[in-house]
Amino acid sequence: MHSNLRILYVLIFITAVTGGVWLYTQPAGQLASIEGTDFAVDDTSTVDKIFIADMDGKSVTLTRPEQGKLWDLNGRFKAREDALNLLLKTFKRAAIQGPVAKAAEPNVVRLISARGKKVEVYQGGDTPVKTWYVGTATPSHTGTYMVLETPEGRGSKPYVVHMEGFTGYLSTRFFTSERDWRFTGLFNYPKRSLARVEVRNLDEFGQSYVLSSEQGGVLELRDLEGNPQAYRDTSGLRQHFLRFKKVHLETYESRLDEAVEDSLRSATGAFELSTWNKLGKRSMVKVHWKPGIDAVTGDAENDLEQLYGVTEEGEVVLLQRFVFDPLIRGLSELTVPQIAPVASAGLPMPTN
Repeated sequence: MHSNLRILYVLIFITAVTGGVWLYTQPAGQLASIEGTDFAVDDTSTVDKIFIADMDGKSVTLTRPEQGKLWDLNGRFKAREDALNLLLKTFKRAAIQGPVAKAAEPNVVRLISARGKKVEVYQGGDTPVKTWYVGTATPSHTGTYMVLETPEGRGSKPYVVHMEGFTGYLSTRFFTSERDWRFTGLFNYPKRSLARVEVRNLDEFGQSYVLSSEQGGVLELRDLEGNPQAYRDTSGLRQHFLRFKKVHLETYESRLDEAVEDSLRSATGAFELSTWNKLGKRSMVKVHWKPGIDAVTGDAENDLEQLYGVTEEGEVVLLQRFVFDPLIRGLSELTVPQIAPVASAGLPMPTN
């Protein structure tokens, strides 16, 4: 154990000293001119395709759309905006931290070849402008081993690459799971494009309602039979309506076997949430209670943190109650309470 720690410390020391000496001896401004060190992509606004592959045969292709902000994922789905933006930022700010120690080069190259990831960056055309071969983190976890390839050829040496302004390694940003890359938005309505919300309580039909934005932005609350409902306050109702503008699922991994997923798809569920944009396009998710166990009594109850959801496409997903509990409020929570008649002061109510 102690012997392994000593070896680790020696490797960190050798890498740091070698990198420091190498950087110190390079003429200012000439790092990018050294073969295999110009990892950065200066203009990421022109990047139109990114291809990531691992050694297990998994890959993803991300392409910039002609319209809209969300990139396309494998030509089938939309990609997560946060993960995509992080990639572009990494391409732009990548810089050489130092060379790999001479003695460690063969091992680093072998690890990149065996377990690394290939990342191709395109700026128009069929040939990538940069290809990164991404390896593991350095022993200090402050850099990542990489090899660069350009249309002029592949670099002969691996280097330690980091991102300026960030302390840590970069390899985890280049994942190849399509499920992890998928955009998690169930409802996504930028600006004022949300037009209508329908909440169906399938256990208590009388708690269902429709909330719509009419001409001039006036909100209208109705039951499912179309009867107008007097609501408590305009500000509170508007806040509730705006909660539906941007709603995300937790994960596409339901952690259920196929038979249970099939039963959820055919089941009625507890709630059905639908939204429409100004053009009449609908989005919908069915919500099911997730069974749980009371930590104190051991009794069966609904899970306090998660729900199951079934999308319009029939995918079973996990939802967070923190997000969805405010969305599934009943009609009685939004409307003016009905006040029962009271007797005159000092007189008892009449009895039959």
